[in-house]
Amino acid sequence: MKSGNVTGNVYRRSVYQKLNPERKEKRAVSGENCAFFMPDSGARIAVAMDQTLYPGESGGKYAVYAAANQAAASGARKLSGILLRILLPEGAPEQALQSIAKGAKEAADRLGVSVLDTKAGVSFGVTAPLTSAVAFGEEAVFETRTARGGRGALPEDGEDAGRPARSEESGAAGCRQVVMTKWAGLEGSVLLADRCGETLRERYPAWLLDEARGLERYLSVQREAAAAGESGADALCAAAEGGIFHALWTLAQRAGVGLDIDLKRIPIRQETVEICNTLDLNPYELLANGSLLCLSARGEELVRIFLARGIPAAVIGIAVPGNDRVVRSGDEIRFLEPAREDEIFKIWKSME
Repeated sequence: MKSGNVTGNVYRRSVYQKLNPERKEKRAVSGENCAFFMPDSGARIAVAMDQTLYPGESGGKYAVYAAANQAAASGARKLSGILLRILLPEGAPEQALQSIAKGAKEAADRLGVSVLDTKAGVSFGVTAPLTSAVAFGEEAVFETRTARGGRGALPEDGEDAGRPARSEESGAAGCRQVVMTKWAGLEGSVLLADRCGETLRERYPAWLLDEARGLERYLSVQREAAAAGESGADALCAAAEGGIFHALWTLAQRAGVGLDIDLKRIPIRQETVEICNTLDLNPYELLANGSLLCLSARGEELVRIFLARGIPAAVIGIAVPGNDRVVRSGDEIRFLEPAREDEIFKIWKSME
């Protein structure tokens, strides 16, 4: 297997089906990116986990953003807390631990949530800092159906948190549009502007790299996830590792639809284009935390709602019957596939 998170069929076959062959507990369900449980109080809690394995000391804040985004896209209306696990390679200085913790705290503060507990350790088994974050919060109840099941009710036996809710429309494309917020390769652009600044400064002015680093302020999807849920979006997917292409494939897989996407309509920042051209990376397969994908029967209306709240957004395609997920660029057609190795790992490996 390649670097990065295990996803798609491999995850379902080798992880989910092994750990959840039969779900007898009615008050808890699990999925690929988020789990849910209902304590005696009756409020359903969404719990999401993510991790970063990055050179340097920036992994803490990105792990927090990633976990928080998965929870928000799964319905957590307000985060209740963050849990952290930091694992450092042998010989790492204490300053590295302090920097990771500081970054995680800064991200949590921006999200308005507290880091409730942190476990930190050192291991000969890792070669770069590994940071895992767990985000949890009470789930909002909207009158809508999502790609992982109906909000407000636990799935029935035989369903799981990563599949459509049962209904006559389940798996049907209908007339739904695909709405994307912000830009492709968002998180990757921030990271690369910071980590590859010396190389990039040879070709670009300092202001362009400053602009790219400043995109960090867009890494949370909490506001748009809440707006999409309130507006009746059918399915949400927080983009992350594997880039926008993987997020599109995941959205379609969970919703049981095909996709017809116009590449030219996928928003992308000029800073991202320049950085990826210089480093020979595909921006559509680059870390995309900060972008949210939505399926909605009223896509144009949803875009207007996002724009009114100061959230950049665009309709980039439609859901179609069947399993084909295609991206069109003029006469060229590309079929989307499960995630390959994220483009960022090309850079990390070159730094070893």
